[in-house]
Amino acid sequence: MATVDYVYQYSLKLIRKNQAGGLSSSDFDYMWNGEQTSYQSDLLGRYQKYQRQGTPTGLAQISTIMTKLLPFIKNTSVPIIAGVATKPADFQYELAVRVGNEPVIHITHNQKTNVNDSVIDTPSAANGSYFTVEYGDDYNLLPAVTGTLDIDYIAQVTDVHWGYTFDGNNRQVYSAGLSTDPLWDNSSCREITERMLKKIGVAFSSQDFENFGQSIINTGQ
Repeated sequence: MATVDYVYQYSLKLIRKNQAGGLSSSDFDYMWNGEQTSYQSDLLGRYQKYQRQGTPTGLAQISTIMTKLLPFIKNTSVPIIAGVATKPADFQYELAVRVGNEPVIHITHNQKTNVNDSVIDTPSAANGSYFTVEYGDDYNLLPAVTGTLDIDYIAQVTDVHWGYTFDGNNRQVYSAGLSTDPLWDNSSCREITERMLKKIGVAFSSQDFENFGQSIINTGQ
């Protein structure tokens, strides 16, 4: 997996090759983080698209996308207070919600009254029949139970940071201990970096990135 230093130095190499000026570490952090957020949103959009299609090709695409998103897939339990549970702070996209081992069914706000009045599929903790309506960052559960809500979700991306100290000449020197590396696989790091370079107007060819993943393996970064 690529370190933030590898990605930054690779970006600088292509910028120098194209005589496109420089890229400060702070600008790199800002721009790369913006592009990785956009990249995650694109993946989630594709995931929703193929999930709706329900075709074998769609299932293959879903598997590929979920593999890329794997570093951001989390499971957590949040308290339910008077029937309300709040999403975790880094929540980005829900995969599943459960009370105990029972799935929680999403309903619209217009369906809330009908579900409460239903005599066929009534909200019932005893029968393991749970529903939820979302308000902002909250799940409002029917019935209004207490306990914990189990959530499988995709978290927001973790910002990368190229950390540094200063040498005797007051120049920035990379510090692994002060840095935050990307969580993406090598191919995703490559695509995010390509997006960033395009945004700042750096011209490059596919051959410039041809050995991106292999060089990471060779250098151990």
